[in-house]
Amino acid sequence: MPPLAQATPPPEPAASGPLRAEAAAAAPAASAAAGEAEGAPPPLYATQLPPPLTLRYELRRGRLTGSGDLHWRPEAGRYSLRLEGSVMGLSVLTQDSRGTLDAHGVVPERFTDQRARRPMVAANFEREGGRIRFSGPSNEVPWQPGVQDRLSWMVQLAAVAQAEPQRLAAGERIVMMVVGARGDASTWAFRSAGPEILTLFTAPLETVHLLREPRHPYDTRGGLARSGAPPPASARRDGQRRRRPARTAPARTAALRRAGAVTPSGAARP
Repeated sequence: MPPLAQATPPPEPAASGPLRAEAAAAAPAASAAAGEAEGAPPPLYATQLPPPLTLRYELRRGRLTGSGDLHWRPEAGRYSLRLEGSVMGLSVLTQDSRGTLDAHGVVPERFTDQRARRPMVAANFEREGGRIRFSGPSNEVPWQPGVQDRLSWMVQLAAVAQAEPQRLAAGERIVMMVVGARGDASTWAFRSAGPEILTLFTAPLETVHLLREPRHPYDTRGGLARSGAPPPASARRDGQRRRRPARTAPARTAALRRAGAVTPSGAARP
């Protein structure tokens, strides 16, 4: 496309319609395909970005549950994207991505990541300097067009799927470079597994299932399902569900998510 005990920091975020990420086994062919994609710069895509919105999630890790809000605000060629998660009133996750927008979608400039009991770390995308630097690790990563951070990829994937629906045909792939705030960088490849019917708050939903091809045994594994409105409905890492839409007022919430309804300010209607 998502971290709940204060003593056990959450995993990295792996997630438009709604998007759903779920655990999936890594086949050798899938891993090989991801490796091939990393050998060359990922392609650039046309994009159609979602409007301003706020999505609320239920957060889970094991038996612990909490809530999270994802705020997407594009305005005047720039954007801000923020994910905040809490459990029993305690903040366990805050991620923030800011940057510019162009014909190829989201262009991050700075990404910050703060977990429970850990200091904030950051990645700075220096487009003019052609590099990405980090607040902690001393290594640098070459900047390249289309690169995303560990939060912005959710919106970017949604924007590509909306602008180039042919890439959702079974077997097609969407590839992008994703950089975290701790010095990590890798190529992520999402392969379409074709149409899938989901049940969201008891209502059937026609989607296309996109499966992220994991590269390592403990890599984030996920799939996404798109139906016409933006970012993820859920995500998992190592078989544990990370986020799913909060089940407040199920009937109304499901209807709003299917319609992609937002207020002019970007907040989801109650």
